[in-house]
Amino acid sequence: MRRFLRLKAVVLFVVSLLATLIVLPSLVPNPDENLPSWITSVFPNRFKLGLDLQGGLHLEYSVAVDEAIEQNLDQIAGELESKFREKKNVDVKITRRGIDSLVLEFETPDQLSLATDDVMGITFGILERVDSDPGPDSSRTITLQMPQSVIADNRAAAVANSLETVRKRVDAMGVAEPSIYPKNRQIVVELPGKSDAEAEARAAASEASAAVKDALIRNGAEHVIVDLLPERMWDFRVTVPEGDARALLRTTFAQTMSEDGVIFDPQLPAELQVVTTDGGESQEDPSSVVLTPSESARESILAEQGDFRRLLRVIERQAVLTMHLVDDETLFRDTRKPYLRALYESGLVRQGMGISVNLESDYGREGGVTVREPVAFYAKDFDTLDRFFKNLPIEWRPPPELKVAFGPTPIQTRRGSSSGGGVETVYRTYVIKSRASVSGRHIVSASVGFSQDDGGAEVDVKLDSEGARLFEVMSGENVGRKMAIVLDDQVRSDPIFNEPIPGGNVRIALGATPNQSQTEAANDLVKVLKSGSLPARLQKELELKVGADLGEEAVRSGFLAFVLGLLAVVIFMIVYYRMSGFIAVIAIVLNMLYILAAMALFQATLTLPGIAGIVLTIGMAVDANVIIYERIRDYLREGYSARAAVESGYDRAFTTIVDAQLTTAIAGLVLYQYGSGPIQGFAVTLLIGIATSIVTGVSCTRLFFDVQANRRGFDRVSI
Repeated sequence: MRRFLRLKAVVLFVVSLLATLIVLPSLVPNPDENLPSWITSVFPNRFKLGLDLQGGLHLEYSVAVDEAIEQNLDQIAGELESKFREKKNVDVKITRRGIDSLVLEFETPDQLSLATDDVMGITFGILERVDSDPGPDSSRTITLQMPQSVIADNRAAAVANSLETVRKRVDAMGVAEPSIYPKNRQIVVELPGKSDAEAEARAAASEASAAVKDALIRNGAEHVIVDLLPERMWDFRVTVPEGDARALLRTTFAQTMSEDGVIFDPQLPAELQVVTTDGGESQEDPSSVVLTPSESARESILAEQGDFRRLLRVIERQAVLTMHLVDDETLFRDTRKPYLRALYESGLVRQGMGISVNLESDYGREGGVTVREPVAFYAKDFDTLDRFFKNLPIEWRPPPELKVAFGPTPIQTRRGSSSGGGVETVYRTYVIKSRASVSGRHIVSASVGFSQDDGGAEVDVKLDSEGARLFEVMSGENVGRKMAIVLDDQVRSDPIFNEPIPGGNVRIALGATPNQSQTEAANDLVKVLKSGSLPARLQKELELKVGADLGEEAVRSGFLAFVLGLLAVVIFMIVYYRMSGFIAVIAIVLNMLYILAAMALFQATLTLPGIAGIVLTIGMAVDANVIIYERIRDYLREGYSARAAVESGYDRAFTTIVDAQLTTAIAGLVLYQYGSGPIQGFAVTLLIGIATSIVTGVSCTRLFFDVQANRRGFDRVSI
């Protein structure tokens, strides 16, 4: 018996010690400086403070899930057309109808028999064959429809994939402790932080460190380590193991690094300054160097990108990269002219609209296609062109297989010619195929490069094997034609296919990027392409900024409520139950310790409702002890000995305690499953508290009573 009690006491001591060590990094300010290094290295996990406790930004985005379904159907339609062409040697016209149907139109009714499993296999489990609508062409068409269950699955997948993509983008920007979670068809992003300046500084340091690392590796460094310095939000350390970091910087940035250690290079997102000493140490390690944005760069970052604006642009960017054929040849209906030329000659483009019509130069390739006298519309801004084409009469809108896209392009202006030539960015039109030949889902990698022609920033994209095959087919069948590289609904470049292009390497010239340098735009694009395209567009529904002062006030109020609640329970238990009440108080303290340790271990987020859940747990833990103690009192009144009363009280009360906690746990699970944000924070602490209160309220307190009962002469319980 004594050996068993001793073992239980040792286990309780060890568990409590581990819980204390787990909690310490979360409770001690600047734990990396104020705690021994072995504690922070062995127990790195910490619970996070929610937005309501430390301020920050609360964003809610709705996901355009139906767009993801449409893109999926367009992709299936393109693959079906390709398979019919390759395996059956027939051209099938496939059009999407609504968000759930595809209509396959054959040239003759006899060709319907060619829709065999080897071609239609890609539709299995996604689309079902249904009766075609009555009409003159129904005998040579097949209609495929997506079942409602598949639509629901695709909508859920669109939200889940968007959530994962947003999480990757936020992580790539170096934001500490973000909270990102789904809410029906919405995505909620909470970016806690003491100030916007701190978040921007850490995001800028993260981006700059990555750019420096890439530049050093391109210059021949085999291994480069970059670390953000937690105590200095702007600074980061670059380490070249067994090398000279400063010398490597001098070599890499030979033309752009000044004698006093200032680096101004187009490869970097900001001007950097070498920090002469690392924290004032007298001896410097030649293998590492600390860099920081210069004062002017810091001011520029905070002025232009303040209030999380840059981070928001990265989050919201759809990053849908598609490659379409430019179609300046297809004749528009009975006009017998290409679409834009017919539109211009119709007189719909009038003076005062802000649109100019230009006759472009011929383009093509000998041995391929030559396009003569193409026409393009120009305007100073995107909206002017977009508004014009949206308001066209129905009879003058492009056919379903074509669409008009817009993109920025630099032009030489007359007013700048007297001062050596001026360049202005305007927008122009491109008539492209509606269906993309290659999409961004085939992207394997992306990196920043620089044009050999003008030194401007570019993005080099590598496609997977399927994307490379499609790109080679696309380029081989359309020698002499242009390809439009469309990024987020804007044409970024329109190169001409001079020959088939194998290998799947694509280069995107960015051109003009409003409010950003080309290098910044290229770096941001690489980040979003690496994290993946959003499967559907995000529409911002809510942006709420919570000040740090409000968070500190919430912390003080919550902490005061916690202390007052705990103090009231302690006084009641000690006054009413005497020594047994003191044992219950010890159990309550252990309960709080175990709750915080569990939250730190699983890196949970502590919110203001979570604090309310902890306070509620105090009362629930006391309830268990009250039930046990009242049972013991009843048995003592009935004449039981002290030892028998304690054993019977715990044995008989255990079932009641478990039943009560189980019903509360079911309610907590429902709150966690169907709630969001603060509700989930409350549910998390409630569920953890239920588990720990059973352990501490029953097992721990009984251990103290068993120790007393094991002594000789135990005949009275202080209860």
